[in-house]
Amino acid sequence: MNTLCFSTDLTSTELASWVQAIGTIVAVLAAAIIAVWQSKRQHQSALTLHKEEQRYARLEQARTLLTLCRNCSKAMKHFSLEMSDRESIHLIATQIKYLDFGELQSLRDATSNIPLHGLPSTLITPAMVLGANIRQFTQNIDSAMQLHRNMDALKFEEFINILKDINNSLELTCNDIEKEVNKMKSS
Repeated sequence: MNTLCFSTDLTSTELASWVQAIGTIVAVLAAAIIAVWQSKRQHQSALTLHKEEQRYARLEQARTLLTLCRNCSKAMKHFSLEMSDRESIHLIATQIKYLDFGELQSLRDATSNIPLHGLPSTLITPAMVLGANIRQFTQNIDSAMQLHRNMDALKFEEFINILKDINNSLELTCNDIEKEVNKMKSS
């Protein structure tokens, strides 16, 4: 009988086999625990990366919307400046003076194709307001181009004031979008 820390009828070879078997079981269990731990860690890392990529994509969409809004504002201010009096409107309407209405149509197309479903919820309303401003601006200019011969001084003044109001609304919309972009950057 062998005596170690306890009494046993096992030979030293049998005892070594048992120790080896128990060691193997412990090693397999340790390997399984380590594999599960690594898998959870890798999953958490992938999830964190995915969330960061989504945040970055939303931020880029917001920045793109802000850039589009600013470009629309610049273009509308340019159009308003070019059409700031009765004479200018008459020259443009009779094609004596050139104004690139194609650019205005491009902006209208761009704003009408904004994928609202991809935007953060806080930017959906400003994106819709941007599109509405461009549509109203375009409709008022189209109307003035068609009816300029029949417009009296009061109608011209009203037209110019409407363009100013739309420009002011668009400026506020750009500011709202910029605030949201800054919030997104800091979060």
